[in-house]
Amino acid sequence: MDVVSQKTLNGRSRTSTVKNETEWDSLDWLKSAKRLIEWVVALSPSTNVLLMIRHSHREVINNHAAQLSTGLTPTGCRMSTEFGSKLPTNRKTRIFFSFVSRCYQTADEIVKGFSSRGGSVEEFETLSILATPEIRDQSVWHELQPDGMNIDVFINRWADGEFDDKIERFQDYESRLKAELFDRLAADDAGSMHIHVTHDLALMAAKRMFLQREIGAQDREPFLGGIGIRLSDGEARIFLGGEEMEFAHHGLSTNKSYRRNNQGI
Repeated sequence: MDVVSQKTLNGRSRTSTVKNETEWDSLDWLKSAKRLIEWVVALSPSTNVLLMIRHSHREVINNHAAQLSTGLTPTGCRMSTEFGSKLPTNRKTRIFFSFVSRCYQTADEIVKGFSSRGGSVEEFETLSILATPEIRDQSVWHELQPDGMNIDVFINRWADGEFDDKIERFQDYESRLKAELFDRLAADDAGSMHIHVTHDLALMAAKRMFLQREIGAQDREPFLGGIGIRLSDGEARIFLGGEEMEFAHHGLSTNKSYRRNNQGI
């Protein structure tokens, strides 16, 4: 049989699968993603887990006009698929993502890889909070370099109240982030996995929120990198930089009625 025609159950060729695995093993920017995968695979299947990840590989963004239109590179698509193929498939899985094209593409490719291993996704939806906070004055984006190189400085200034006349207060964003992401996980069935595909902005804001300190350039995640949260027996822990730690989660709800009362979110 011609090697190109040898298909896996989901239609991915064996040759493309081998190529993706080779790329996955060799790309340096996947170190954080690999740590997340290793961590979630090792967790007890009864633990509720959340992965909040940055979208996959894209080209450099040189101007604000390209922020919404810049999608993934072919490498970014392939590595998103590979990421999905390495996730555990024995969990009720929901995927949420920013409406910006590169996040949708990342989420869609994750589903392809996940499905190729027999995984099933129960929910696949956009969440506006994963794209941006509420903006009052678009000129606030002039404070942020288009490719996000000063994202740490921007987040710290935002948290310190410098942009309150132009953007949602950081403390209000914190409250919404906890409710729409983490309370949602706490209210789900035991053993659920939620994957949130987002941008630098939301990830760095989450780090500032949970680490309760100013963030620096070293806190910026590479493509497909991010943070993990696990909830089990009333305990909540964060996985960050290859380590698990306790984190400030004041106000984190375990209200099981969350999903029923917030289906419209």
